[in-house]
Amino acid sequence: MKLQITLALSVAALPFAIAYAERPHQPPQAAFDACAKSKKGDACSVSFGDHTIGGKCDVFPDTTALVCRPDHPPGPPPEAVDACTNKQAGDACSITHGDRTLNGSCEKGPDGAGPLACHPPHPPR
Repeated sequence: MKLQITLALSVAALPFAIAYAERPHQPPQAAFDACAKSKKGDACSVSFGDHTIGGKCDVFPDTTALVCRPDHPPGPPPEAVDACTNKQAGDACSITHGDRTLNGSCEKGPDGAGPLACHPPHPPR
């Protein structure tokens, strides 16, 4: 009986787990604050300690909120680049993120530039 209840609860929670996994990573509040009185396409900047990142205000997915998107987003993490050492674009790869191992393929950045890096089908959140 306990197994049946546990199984039923697990199945019932599955859609919520999938929905949560598909959400985009939430930017820091400062990125929203930088566009609070702006309109889409306006220039913006966000400061993190001694660093200031410039960007443009854009709509955050599934909301009407504007967020400051960096002009030059950071590159892939070193682990992702290391996973594709001595590999070619399209080769299978895997990286460890926290306590999870993610499988993917070696790809360049979205614009075809940048280093070859392991790109999971759905990046970690």
